[in-house]
Amino acid sequence: MKMHKRIISEGIKSPKGTVGLIMLSLFISMAFAAPMLAPYSPSDVSSSPLLAPDGDHLLGTDDVGRDIFSNLLYGARTSLTVAFVVSLGVLVIGTLAGVFSGYTGGKIDRVMMRGVDIFLMIPDLPLILILAAYLRPSIWNIIFILTIMGWPVGARITRAQTRTLRISGHVDFARVSGAMDWYVIKKHIIPDLYPIMITTVVMQSIRAILSESGLAFLGLGDPSYPSWGTMIKYAIAYPLVFFTDAWMWWLLPAGICITMLVLGFVFIGQAMEGDK
Repeated sequence: MKMHKRIISEGIKSPKGTVGLIMLSLFISMAFAAPMLAPYSPSDVSSSPLLAPDGDHLLGTDDVGRDIFSNLLYGARTSLTVAFVVSLGVLVIGTLAGVFSGYTGGKIDRVMMRGVDIFLMIPDLPLILILAAYLRPSIWNIIFILTIMGWPVGARITRAQTRTLRISGHVDFARVSGAMDWYVIKKHIIPDLYPIMITTVVMQSIRAILSESGLAFLGLGDPSYPSWGTMIKYAIAYPLVFFTDAWMWWLLPAGICITMLVLGFVFIGQAMEGDK
């Protein structure tokens, strides 16, 4: 466990880890400070359509007169909310299922893993699109869909590592010494799964950000929540966006935000894996 903590600490302090944390902290600050920094409500028509950036509208307005800067700030809230809730849900469900299956073994393990295999055989993208189109547009429905489709991968990896740890020396010693199963899992299994758990959070956050933006771009997102994907959708749908300078303040910022947020998670994940 101490070795894992040292590896994680060194990863965070590496150049990639530092850059990733700075980028992620910037977007988290944007999300928390959105009500204070945004000059207008993201849904309000605040001025004339397609105004160029000025003192009142730092990124101008869209085709109906909504402030683009305000939508960009609130879009960070939506992306990070989906990323953190989905990654936490996948982490909890996948870890509990994987540890229980791997530690218990036997028939229970075989039955659970066959169920996981069924989930893994289902193609993610078509099912996500079908469920998102069938269910009413809601950010919580999107979170539910992404969580349900994401936990089997984490469960499979966690189960494999748990089976390895179950026959390791320190776990065998704890069990021979009379430790209860829950104590062995809590003190000797879970701590050794920290690197896998961190990787799961990072990868599922990236997946959630891209999926939410993609669903919003396709018109399957929650219209009550500002989204960078929705901003890109409306910008591209406007017929003259590339014949004026509007694309630079309407289309480009949302695309840059998605790229930079994903890149921040990628840097953190690579730093955790020791790639400095």
